[in-house]
This record gives sequence, structure tokens and C-alpha cells, in this order.
Amino acid sequence: MIKNKNTTIDKIALSEFDTHYDNLDANEKQWCHDEMINNKKWLKKEWEDPLFCMADKWKAGLPIYKSY
Repeated sequence: MIKNKNTTIDKIALSEFDTHYDNLDANEKQWCHDEMINNKKWLKKEWEDPLFCMADKWKAGLPIYKSY
């Protein structure tokens, strides 16, 4: 049972099957797992998004300024 509903695998289940990961059958869960591992769009970190603001980077403990 997933207590945190904001996980990558749950986002995949919601986007593909329109239901939470816990409600899927074994085959659909396996499909979500394979999708999470093999599809690069799910592996991208949120802070790699160009719209990720400086405050969010700071909260995540990431550097705000570029080091040249």
C-alpha cells in the first residue's frame, strides 16, 4: 500500500489508467514499473525543468547560482 500518493509510480498509474497504483491488478502494476524504469520522461527530476524556480531549488537543497 502506498501511503504517499505523490510518487512517480502513482503518477504513472494516474496518467495511464486514471486510478491510483494501489487499485491496479498485477499486470498493470508491472506495466507501470516497466514504464517508470524504461521511459526517460519519468526519470527526469523536477528541478531539471526550466520553470523550476529558485525558491524551489533552495528548498530542495540545490545550488541556486551557477558556478563558472
